[in-house]
Amino acid sequence: MEFNSLEYVLLLVVASLLFFGAGYRARLLVLIAASLIFYAAWNVPLVSLIVISAIVDYSAGRLLERYEDDRQARRKLVLAVSLIVNLGLLGYFKYANFFLDNLHAAFDLGPGGDFLDIVLPPGISFYTFQTMSYTIDVYRKKIRPTSSFLRFFLYVSFFPQLIAGPIERAGHLLVQFDQAATRRFQVDNLVSGAQLIVFGMFKKVVIADHCGRLVDQVYANPGIYDGWSALIATYAFTLQIYCDFSAYSEIARGSARIFGVDLMRNFDQPYLTRNISEFWRRWHISLSNWFRDYVYIPLGGSKKGKSRTLINLTITMFLSGLWHGAAWTFVIWGLFHGLLLLLNVQVGQRVRERLPDNLAVRFGSWFLCFHLVAFGWILFRAKGMEQFVAVVRSIGHDLSQLFVGGPGPSEQQALFLLGVAGFLGVSAIERRYKLIDRIWASSIASVVFAASLIVAMMLLGLADGPQFIYFQF
Repeated sequence: MEFNSLEYVLLLVVASLLFFGAGYRARLLVLIAASLIFYAAWNVPLVSLIVISAIVDYSAGRLLERYEDDRQARRKLVLAVSLIVNLGLLGYFKYANFFLDNLHAAFDLGPGGDFLDIVLPPGISFYTFQTMSYTIDVYRKKIRPTSSFLRFFLYVSFFPQLIAGPIERAGHLLVQFDQAATRRFQVDNLVSGAQLIVFGMFKKVVIADHCGRLVDQVYANPGIYDGWSALIATYAFTLQIYCDFSAYSEIARGSARIFGVDLMRNFDQPYLTRNISEFWRRWHISLSNWFRDYVYIPLGGSKKGKSRTLINLTITMFLSGLWHGAAWTFVIWGLFHGLLLLLNVQVGQRVRERLPDNLAVRFGSWFLCFHLVAFGWILFRAKGMEQFVAVVRSIGHDLSQLFVGGPGPSEQQALFLLGVAGFLGVSAIERRYKLIDRIWASSIASVVFAASLIVAMMLLGLADGPQFIYFQF
């Protein structure tokens, strides 16, 4: 069930009406039922995986509480079982064919393929990491385990953020279910939630989907397009993946807000950052924080010397790349960002200290960071390394020819480049002056703005637009 579908709107409306018309326990059941319906619309049998994850980690939390004063060996065993089950399910459904394909190639056994007939469960990477964080936090004694299986199952399956996050922590989300289940309906929550949903829908169907159509056209057969077309497709994907994923996060936050639940902000204008570390603090924030807290810091972070920092960053970003997909392009994308992070820590900080803090330096830093990120998106979008090399070579050839009198972009391509610059410029102005917040705070301006967005969606939205990109993860 897509967010940008009438079925989802109907589910949200019915769930809201039933939720506010029910008592405490019934409200939790309404949200659980809505979550099961939402996920079952994708695949009914795969609902069992969410149930398994919930049972395993709920039981693990209860056992960790029981063994709180016992020897650490028992607690470590409980944690190990939880991690093995969760990572085992994730590994089988997402990486089994990838592993077998590479094993096949390593021993020169001929062409590989899909050895196992596996359907990738939607959102398995997200809800698996969410349940794992609960068990780890209970093991670390950062939170107390919940005694209610209903509340925990809702934490695992809450439909607004089930498929593509944000990846919430139990300490932030569980208590909100109790609060939401006892509160009266609040018009302010409905209004602010609807505002987030409308703006998210606009970014998805008007910006992301149109960019996606252009990207798909070029990447379907990049060999027949020139370097300028490949460059335009790269910028288009840069906009698409941001508008697509941030749109999902905003629709998720808006949907949850209606029920009185506040999900964390997952994006904070990441394309306006001037170094790669800041980019990762503002891109997919919930996942970045997850890898920081459960992988990078436990490995030692940056506190054990330069060599260990290099190893820790490499491991963390390798896993981050692999989390995104079972393909070497994702792995190399993660390692590429790991290298950028290392260079930023070891070299970037010293360079910035020696440069003057003026407009030219700030613009140059931003320009470099933005284009390093955009270059990485070629890896992310390419179907394989061969396609990645072809796209990069094509772009490099045409850009180099420009300096010796070669052809520049066409009129349409130049207009698109101007549009990208306009998008980034408007984003910078909006962040500086908080324009969206000011518009939503005004009753008249908010109505006009929302109506304009809805009209734009009706006129410009694609009837057959692609699904959200992160649904595949």
